[in-house]
Amino acid sequence: MSGLLGGFSPADILLLHAAPIEGHGLEDLGVAAVGVGKAAATFGAAEAVRRRRDVRAVLLFGVAGAFPARHRSDAPPVEVGDVAVVTSERFGDEGVETPDGFLDLGSMGLGDVGPFGADRRLSDAARALLDCPVVRGVTVSACSGTEAASARTLARSGGADVETMEGAAVAYVCRQHELPLLHVRAVSNWTGDRDRGGWNLGAAVDAVQRAVRRLVQR
Repeated sequence: MSGLLGGFSPADILLLHAAPIEGHGLEDLGVAAVGVGKAAATFGAAEAVRRRRDVRAVLLFGVAGAFPARHRSDAPPVEVGDVAVVTSERFGDEGVETPDGFLDLGSMGLGDVGPFGADRRLSDAARALLDCPVVRGVTVSACSGTEAASARTLARSGGADVETMEGAAVAYVCRQHELPLLHVRAVSNWTGDRDRGGWNLGAAVDAVQRAVRRLVQR
């Protein structure tokens, strides 16, 4: 295997995605679907690692929503269809709503919500090879399909640029197993009002799959 992951053989790298559409067409690379959502992704990633005891690194790939300019104080680093390397993820809705605002599990001493960082060496190399931006992610159980939900998730995210349903879960599994993680996403839509989302799922899937092939080219 040459390219970014040139220090590893093909058998060393565990290629994970969530939804079937994200991996369809990459079967020759030995990709594995972990399932959509935090619970499925945690179990799926842990099982994939257990089955592949010789794995030395994990590449998680897929699509994501991005927070639009109208919900941010600065310009988004990505547009719909863009590929980006996700350098950190955190859980965005693990906690409790209170009259004074949202308290996450970490603030209550009940668990770790992140951020969980991706491997810096792999992330830097991927960014350079793909000539793409780096972003931060937030992982949620319910995607932000209304303006209020998008603004609320962004406020809790610690400065996230993209929203996923699996990133922090897989990053948590990688940390527990001391495995370096590379996380690559393509933007399929803007968060918020779905009629304003600029959806292009097909283009995002094609883009992230091209990126994966380039990263693990033989």
